[in-house]
Amino acid sequence: MGNVAFACCNGSDNRQEAMRVLASSARVVGAKKACLVGINYRKTRSELRGCINDVNNTQKVLVEQYGFNVDDILMINEDQAKENWPTKQRILEGMDWLYKGAKPGDLLVFHYSGHGSQYNGDKKTMPSDVICPLDCIDGPWPSTVITDSEIHQKLYDPLPKGCKAVCLFDCCHSATVANLTETMVVKEGPLTAKKKEMMVKRLQAQKDSVECQVRFYNEVNSGKLDVKKKSKAELYQLFEKHSFPKKTGGVDDGSGYSYLLNTKLAAFCTGSVDKVSAILVEKEQALKQVQSMKVGDGAKIYIGNLEQDLEDSYEKNNSRAVTTDREIRIRYLPQPDMDIEDDERSVKPVDRGLLGALKSEKYKDHQLWVFSGCQDDQTSADAHVEGIYQGAFTWALLKALKGDTWTADYRTLMVQLKGNLEEGRYKQVPALSTTHELYLDFSFCGKLKDSSFVIEG
Repeated sequence: MGNVAFACCNGSDNRQEAMRVLASSARVVGAKKACLVGINYRKTRSELRGCINDVNNTQKVLVEQYGFNVDDILMINEDQAKENWPTKQRILEGMDWLYKGAKPGDLLVFHYSGHGSQYNGDKKTMPSDVICPLDCIDGPWPSTVITDSEIHQKLYDPLPKGCKAVCLFDCCHSATVANLTETMVVKEGPLTAKKKEMMVKRLQAQKDSVECQVRFYNEVNSGKLDVKKKSKAELYQLFEKHSFPKKTGGVDDGSGYSYLLNTKLAAFCTGSVDKVSAILVEKEQALKQVQSMKVGDGAKIYIGNLEQDLEDSYEKNNSRAVTTDREIRIRYLPQPDMDIEDDERSVKPVDRGLLGALKSEKYKDHQLWVFSGCQDDQTSADAHVEGIYQGAFTWALLKALKGDTWTADYRTLMVQLKGNLEEGRYKQVPALSTTHELYLDFSFCGKLKDSSFVIEG
């Protein structure tokens, strides 16, 4: 969206005031600082390969597209001098450095790429989201991990009024790491030309298959065919005549029709023409509907209090990894000495975390945006994309920004980001949390397409 005009109609004073606040505070007029943390956990059992590339790519974009000075970007990773390796102490020091001297009009960016996890102190309550510094690999938990409460105290509490902060967490189990009151989740990206083509192809194949069944049923039920008296060879000729699809492999005898004899022949002999004809009508209608859809339609978006609505707002996906033919590692580190069944508990219950604190007045003016690479019950992929190892979330985010000439507003950015993940066949569902729904209309890092917001009053 980038270039935004707001029309305030019907004498709505509250709406006009909200739009004036939005317009007056959209730009970044002060200093710009960033702290970028990437952890590859080199030479450990939990090694990743794309996290340092993530923060290097983000640094490049911040400097070239958003006006950051290299000297104002603190890089914390294993490619730096050892004093800047990403231990818990150094990461917390980096957060303090980021906020030191912050004032209204400034822009602060924090990016973490590495392992995420969940910590459960007594195994009787649901776990807290945590990020995993380098020293937590061999150190005791929770003293060597950074919990969502600590993140809150370092990155959210001290934010001055009028100062903007953008936080990126490309790690597992991170959807409610912010625990903010307004969260945007794009559960399904918009329809792309490629996705439409695949849907049409799949529905056409289903429709063709059901049409074969209808023809077969009609001949059996009319008495023209007595399949019980047919030999296997004659049945194969029959299936060929009615254009049934062939499926080779497994126990197939080379004809491509063994699966029909093994599992479906009885159903063909006793099935109802009317029942199958009704299925055919459904497939034809579905195909027609998809063919009529326009590219760009169909995004499924949730905006609300994700912490409170989590169990009802989206379907839980408990898979640990995306099954593809590509080399992908998961940015998840299990809590030490935790049973698998306990480790797989994934969703926080209602009213846990920092929800109560966030309802207080001191947070209503916080201009804060927190991106999460996936949902609390999902994992983030560390993958080989476009020739290099990098995080799927970071790659999809930067690609979406580039596609909108680096000026996308946060709503548009989330939709494009999810679309990029789906195009790359990544199942993770990212989230964006903020403190007011109006802040979703800001442009990323305050960069607009034109010189001003326009308010029509």
